Amino acid sequence: MRSQFLALIALIAIPAHAQVGEQVRRMLNGDLDAPPDHDTAYVASYRSNLVLSAVVKYQMQDVDIEQDQGSTLSYSANNMEQYGVALDFKWLSVEATFDVPAWSDHDPTLGKTSTRGFGLGYTGRRLWGRAFINTTEGYYLADPVQWTGSPEPHVRPDLENRTFMLSANYALSGKRRFSQKAAMTQMERQKKSAGSFVAGLSAWHTDISADSSLLSPALVDTFQLVSGFDALKRWMVGATIGYVHTFSFWHKGFIHAALLPGLAYTQQEIGTPLGKLSGTGVAAVTEMRLGAGFNGDRWYGALITSFYYSTTPIAEQLNLGTNYGLVRFALGIRLGDPGVKALHKVGL
Repeated sequence: MRSQFLALIALIAIPAHAQVGEQVRRMLNGDLDAPPDHDTAYVASYRSNLVLSAVVKYQMQDVDIEQDQGSTLSYSANNMEQYGVALDFKWLSVEATFDVPAWSDHDPTLGKTSTRGFGLGYTGRRLWGRAFINTTEGYYLADPVQWTGSPEPHVRPDLENRTFMLSANYALSGKRRFSQKAAMTQMERQKKSAGSFVAGLSAWHTDISADSSLLSPALVDTFQLVSGFDALKRWMVGATIGYVHTFSFWHKGFIHAALLPGLAYTQQEIGTPLGKLSGTGVAAVTEMRLGAGFNGDRWYGALITSFYYSTTPIAEQLNLGTNYGLVRFALGIRLGDPGVKALHKVGL
């Protein structure tokens, strides 16, 4: 009797499990039996192909103490290259990169910098989102003569910057002629030039820490701070609106551009020798992209630059800015449908 009962449960559960998997696939990918969800005169889709890419990144990640009137004190990373791989399939994008000291073009006198990053993304027809985290350890002071009076490098191996970003964007054009997949992951091809106004939401968390103050005692008065600071945590949630466009030429070549400015609510906490200071306010945020590449039937190569910038007040007439910019080169190949049934459970 017990075995018959278990068999009955299995017969019920298996179709239910399959139905749930089908619902997930439809939610993430749309109705695969329906007509194409895009203008086929403008977009060629390779959505069922697994895309494997080798990735090289040249990144810039600065910590800037900005005076409303006066110069900006900047800490920069010494090692700017990251290497890694990316996998793209249907709606999913995964990328992992890290620094390889033997391949890095760095100045040994400016100290050692260690970097690593991880990104995860969803890309639909009109809605796309991405989350990534990047950690950088080890900075040096730019223009030491101005701030220390000596040309000797001022190295901060203790300075660490951990950045987490989450963004979601929605294409306002209902013509479905612009492809974000063609612009960023090359899972599609932009056959004819097209663009769209885009509205988005973004969240940004920055965690900066050091063993001692980012400002030497001699600079506290210069920057009009009661004391130095050795830590900062900042949370930002904001909205952006802008325009994205991909120019197509020679059938398989493309140039992509995007500008998404916005405002964000920010909350921050600063660690000082006198204790923690916290406050809230409004910050400016901007995302800019420019890229170009070749997008063939099987192989593709793309070079894309992205830049993210935010600045918020930390004292009277004084701001702290964080910049994250990168140049990303990817060389990829389309391998076809992997045919792994387990992927169906997550809508792939």
